[in-house]
Amino acid sequence: MAGRLDLLAGLIAGGSDAPAPILAAVVHGELLALTPFGTADGVVARAASRLTLISTGLDPKGLVVPEVAYLRKRNEYANAAAAFATGELGGVQTWLLFCCSAITDGAREASSIADAAVS
Repeated sequence: MAGRLDLLAGLIAGGSDAPAPILAAVVHGELLALTPFGTADGVVARAASRLTLISTGLDPKGLVVPEVAYLRKRNEYANAAAAFATGELGGVQTWLLFCCSAITDGAREASSIADAAVS
């Protein structure tokens, strides 16, 4: 586990040219798969993913709320995370697409919240 966490830390620290949504999804998926904390791994994984979106500049204000999609689609979330954890190409692809969709849904949700606050 230590080796994978070191690789993940390297990616987060600028060792990747991957697009921000992909990097955030990998951070999220790896922390879920590795369960390095024993408890609250999901909370930490989602927070680390959110911080990745912020630090890469995709969501500098932290307004996107992908957690809404994770909650609304909790079974799909769990299945996609389990697929990612297998390390198989199809499973990783399923997870990446799910996370990108959740980010898109989260951006729509943030926009909806902002629109409601203005009216």
